[in-house]
Amino acid sequence: MPKTVDHGSRRDELAATAAAVIAAHGVAGASLRDVAASAGVTTGSVTHYFPGRSELIAAAYDKVMGRLLDRLDEPAGHGELLATLASYLPCDAQSEAEWRVWLAFSAEALVNPALLARHRDYYAAITDRLAADLSPPQADLLVALIDGLAIRILLEPADWPASRITATLAAALPMLA
Repeated sequence: MPKTVDHGSRRDELAATAAAVIAAHGVAGASLRDVAASAGVTTGSVTHYFPGRSELIAAAYDKVMGRLLDRLDEPAGHGELLATLASYLPCDAQSEAEWRVWLAFSAEALVNPALLARHRDYYAAITDRLAADLSPPQADLLVALIDGLAIRILLEPADWPASRITATLAAALPMLA
């Protein structure tokens, strides 16, 4: 009897694996072979679900961005604004990996017009979600603040303890008011 495979689930697993490979090695380090090896499958298995590397990379990006957009859609149960803002930053292994993927795609988007269009669409979706509660300039400022802090946290983790992150966010809150 042939093995039954949920194609959507398997495709999603491969996209998640590709995201993990990108987080560890960047977009350039995410070949079909690398993703297959990390997933414990053959390269042919990967190409069964993704016709090429570009589609696999895009699916990985969509996977990470879907999680981010889901977090933005969560009810304001984080308590206060400061805690909500901090929750968007790389604060644990999963969010750090997601930010690494985001940054890898940001760099790649500088030289890849198709990826740049996708990247711009995600920025627009993020800003639109935030603009539901803030003015457009406030949403833009918040996105720039979170992006900048995330980059600093990833590049200089020892210099950014939770106390410094909280103090920096608290100093920015009046600008968002």
